Amino acid sequence: MAALPSAPASLSFAGLRRPAVAGRCLERYRDVLKAWPTPKQLPIVYSPRYNITFLGLEKLHPFDSAKYEKIVKTLQKRGLFAKQQLVEPLEAPLEVLRDVHTDQYVANIHNSSLTVAQVTELAPLAVLPVWLLRQRVVSPMRYHVSGTMAAAALAMQYGWAINLGGGMHHAFSATGSGWCPFDDIYLAIRRLRDSSQGEIQKVLYIDLDAHQGNGVERDKLLHQDENLFIIDVYNASVFPKDTEAKAGIDISVELRSGVDTATYMQRLQQALRDSLDRFKPHVIFYNAGTDVLVDDPLGLMMVDEAGVIARDQAVWSFALNDAQAPIVMTLSGGYAKRSAAVVADSVTALLKKYHLTDL
Repeated sequence: MAALPSAPASLSFAGLRRPAVAGRCLERYRDVLKAWPTPKQLPIVYSPRYNITFLGLEKLHPFDSAKYEKIVKTLQKRGLFAKQQLVEPLEAPLEVLRDVHTDQYVANIHNSSLTVAQVTELAPLAVLPVWLLRQRVVSPMRYHVSGTMAAAALAMQYGWAINLGGGMHHAFSATGSGWCPFDDIYLAIRRLRDSSQGEIQKVLYIDLDAHQGNGVERDKLLHQDENLFIIDVYNASVFPKDTEAKAGIDISVELRSGVDTATYMQRLQQALRDSLDRFKPHVIFYNAGTDVLVDDPLGLMMVDEAGVIARDQAVWSFALNDAQAPIVMTLSGGYAKRSAAVVADSVTALLKKYHLTDL
């Protein structure tokens, strides 16, 4: 990679940059990032390989696995950026996955159709050739992993970064579930810490997907990671109901099906405030699932679109003004038909509010 270019960071987030750490990341991210962004690019990570479509089988799952391209096209049509301004990740190598996942699980997810079917919750996949599943399901997920890892590095250079994918928060060391084969979040945390040579250690993970982020929590417990502080706001009435993983949550906000926007926002704001008295992060990872939406068939919450936009802005404002730490955002779940549109609206609002596309 070339020498580190000066970043066109927005004025509002410029003070959160960690240029020394970004410089150390140049060589350490060659395996997951095509090239460090030029001054004309933005810290928004995306690959066309994120999208999963084959034989129509992906439609058997409520998750729209091709929504990422829809989001990008919507943002482009609004004139927020050109596609060449996005940063493209590579496919995460197997040795990268093994930093968190066991050798046995990495082998299983690549060589067993049954394992892929179990992780994606698509039983028909169990009878398909594993080579096809590696190409059309597992490989795209490895791009998501690299996307989150790359976004973490870019946040050091810009003070913020968005992976227009990722957030596979149900996967952990020994297995995956809920359409999540790899724990991209914890993989990204570990690489960033190692690359920073000690400067970035304390990580605040805010999980606002409607489902408990049990995979990240289990990996935290496995590694006895006292420098990972987790806020998890989720519907305790739905999957995964992982009681054992709850021990990894520092501030747990357990909600119930049907929670409204006002209650949701009040509980979130209180959790953010409470964290300030207990933890001073060096970086924030924000998992921004849109399955909190009122019409989401799996999240079963009643948060409206304006509430999702307000939620995302609240977290970014918290990062900028309160925690004063760089933020890395991933998209995670969202099963309503309008999920892609709401993500696009929220990202639009963030980019405009903080003038993040002003180069």
